[in-house]
Amino acid sequence: MISPQKNLDIQIQDLIDRVKKDPEVDFEKVKKAIEMGGEAHEGQYRKTGDIYFIHPVRVAIKAIDYNLDTITIIASLLHDVIEDTVGKDAKEIISTRIKNNFGENVFDLVNALTKVKENQNLTLYKIIQLGSVDYRVILIKLLDRLDNLSDLKYLPRAKQRRICQETTGVYCEIAQGLGLIEIEEQLKDFVFKHLYPVSHKRIARNLKQFYDERHKAIHQIIQKLQEHIESHLQMSIKPQYLTPQAYLFDRHEIVKILNSISIQTIDTQSCYQVLGAIHTNFRSVPMNIYDYISNPKSNGWRGLSTKVIINGEQIQINIVTEDFHKKNRKGVLALIHEGIYHSENYREFLQLFLDVASDNTRIEDVLRINKTKTIQTMTPAGDVIELRYGATILDFAFMVHTELGLKSAGGVIDNVRYPRSKILEDGMVIKVIKSDSVTTERDWIEDVVMPKSRREILKYVILKQSEKSGS
Repeated sequence: MISPQKNLDIQIQDLIDRVKKDPEVDFEKVKKAIEMGGEAHEGQYRKTGDIYFIHPVRVAIKAIDYNLDTITIIASLLHDVIEDTVGKDAKEIISTRIKNNFGENVFDLVNALTKVKENQNLTLYKIIQLGSVDYRVILIKLLDRLDNLSDLKYLPRAKQRRICQETTGVYCEIAQGLGLIEIEEQLKDFVFKHLYPVSHKRIARNLKQFYDERHKAIHQIIQKLQEHIESHLQMSIKPQYLTPQAYLFDRHEIVKILNSISIQTIDTQSCYQVLGAIHTNFRSVPMNIYDYISNPKSNGWRGLSTKVIINGEQIQINIVTEDFHKKNRKGVLALIHEGIYHSENYREFLQLFLDVASDNTRIEDVLRINKTKTIQTMTPAGDVIELRYGATILDFAFMVHTELGLKSAGGVIDNVRYPRSKILEDGMVIKVIKSDSVTTERDWIEDVVMPKSRREILKYVILKQSEKSGS
């Protein structure tokens, strides 16, 4: 059996080897952070019996897997040092050392990740508040939670349940909203196995039975697609099967095993050629064709999506390039690395969780918006505004800018003027009409479906009532 020290040494060496392979990472600074982290956690152990510092090292290794920078790797290594240092003076000393050795950015990340033991909501608030301007703190927290879940079985059952519920209610939703598919799937898998082990085994067994019954029919569907798509356009055509963690939030009866079919092709232009071949040879399902290449989803997903009927079945098909396939699993990170992501969209999403942490919004609102079909609309300037299905012109106005929502008098679509309550459809271009004579009323809530719209309306109404009572 490997000793705790030997196990830690192996992980540290793995981290060092990975850092050396990346010329953009400052090896000397990472090495210094390893020394500081090891010193700060000296004598501390995890419930597993491992030396505590193995946890920050594993989080840093995960950060490298996402091609993150030196600052993020260092912050991953040090994310628990302030929290676990005993005594106020000691905390101030370690904080000063972090600033002096690694700079304010690293300290801000580490400080945001330091738990406020008396207030769990405040801890979450700190993380997301910084995360709305610096995505790295969010990713470190997700990777931290993922690594902590791997040791879940060593904790008391009550604590396991609390951690699992928090993970599903907050961190899985954040990962999904940011398009971090790999992290989301791993989080859900850990939670499902520990929180509902009996259900997990039952669903896994049922899915295996469905696979045994359906895989030949699914193979025939793939063969039909291959026959109608030119061979030089086909890099791969793969079925995407449902896994047990997909049913963590959905306890309905399992009726299928095939989630979708993914077609990888050689380049962006070929995606459209493949789509044309599919629609030429198979009936498409109306209102189910989406172009997320020219207009990526807000969580970073890119590709074409359609639904067609093959062998009497409705089949969801996603068409991507190899590059899209790799980056789609990394969501907004891929877009941020390329410098093409709209940070305002990212902040709007995280604002929902800030409200949850400050008790102004129900977590159900966040869950609901992430589980509901979305539509893409546009401003006259061509900016894409992603909304929940059933959203109105008033919702659109608030998502563009709060002040525009508060002063909205309706909007213009295709040269026709509509009221604030007009329900929008995919692809609409909306020009919001702003009027200073408009007064926001509480009953406007009946005309919105987006949490941000509801929040801003209530905030305005409460403020006005307070001003009246004060006068």
